Amino acid sequence: MSAQLNPSMFTEYVGTPFDVLDNPSSTFGLTLTNIVEHVKTERQEVFSLFFHGPSAPFVSQGIHTLNHSHLGELELFLVPIGQDKDGFQYEAAFNNLI
Repeated sequence: MSAQLNPSMFTEYVGTPFDVLDNPSSTFGLTLTNIVEHVKTERQEVFSLFFHGPSAPFVSQGIHTLNHSHLGELELFLVPIGQDKDGFQYEAAFNNLI
């Protein structure tokens, strides 16, 4: 996907799976759980995408290739931010200059 990502592109996909394609022999999914808009001005847009994934495999901090059935492939820098009894939470943060 070559367009600049923005929060509205993801709104209708909250609750849907994104496949992690880092290892084609063991693809697994992360679910988009929330979108938070931190700042929006005429010149800047700061937002975060939050995902939930399984307990294993763990996704380390770094750039990962995700695929969504409607959005296609995306390379996102994911940061693990928490763990619960069902798995891990991850954040992808964006700071776009408009």
